[in-house]
Amino acid sequence: WGRERLYSLRMVNWHFWVATLGIVIYAAVLWVAGIQQGLMWREYNSQGFLVYSFAETVAAMIPYYVLRAVGGALYLAGGLVMAWNVFMTIRGHLRDEAPIPTSLVPQAQPAE
Repeated sequence: WGRERLYSLRMVNWHFWVATLGIVIYAAVLWVAGIQQGLMWREYNSQGFLVYSFAETVAAMIPYYVLRAVGGALYLAGGLVMAWNVFMTIRGHLRDEAPIPTSLVPQAQPAE
């Protein structure tokens, strides 16, 4: 589209961090829920029967479903921020933003 940069570099950062946080929450919750459910399925009583029924293991996963929804919503929000940024870039709008410094260290000069 012949653009030198995206509509907003600040939105790029928001997209990255919100989506990353969403994926980290989602993955961590899946990991913890899987361990808990697996341990519930492996627990037997003295007579050799399962301690927890399948319905009990599913009911124990409800808080994890809520947390997964939160993580998924954050990831979706990050994706929507990206989509808006790309849409505004395609439309040709530019925001006046302070430039993001590329480095705090002065550029190195080659040895002579």
